[in-house]
Amino acid sequence: MKTRIYLARHGETLWNKTQRLQGQLDSKLTPLGKTQSVEVANKLASKNIDLIISSSLGRALESAYICQQKLNISHQISINLMERNLGSWQGQEISTLNILPEYDEMLHQVTLLQINSAESALACGQRIFNTLKQLANKHLGQNLLVIFHGEALRCLLFLLGKKATNNAFSLYKNGCIVTLDFQPKAPYLTIISE
Repeated sequence: MKTRIYLARHGETLWNKTQRLQGQLDSKLTPLGKTQSVEVANKLASKNIDLIISSSLGRALESAYICQQKLNISHQISINLMERNLGSWQGQEISTLNILPEYDEMLHQVTLLQINSAESALACGQRIFNTLKQLANKHLGQNLLVIFHGEALRCLLFLLGKKATNNAFSLYKNGCIVTLDFQPKAPYLTIISE
């Protein structure tokens, strides 16, 4: 028995518009971000979603609430789906960070690099992987909509074999949906579509 997981990135925020790293900080959804959240719900309306699970950060919560209203299903919150903690880089714009020597490894690769109390990309990917595995086991055979974050998505998909070398802004647009299937035995999570 498999669990289907639809991973959706939250709608556009004010900081997304200027490519300002949010990490575990937050900013409000823009009008476009609200529309993108409605579009996520509309795309999944025929997929028999059983449950919405979101990160506890405001932008994911707001996107999940919009989807919940459209799909008329329950919503749960998981703090383990929060965005990667980017330490002192949180609140900074990409344009001021991309000149730093650590930029490429920090935001284009998935390694153990930690800068100023930041969570490593590898640790973030592993945290999301473990959380999804637990959720899928708990809801075996169901269809889940998981609303979370771009950088966390980049780190997770690297662990699932997608070795992209660019930042999350370039790779995963707000409101994008990635479909995974979970099987209770290895390899657990398989990418079905992006």
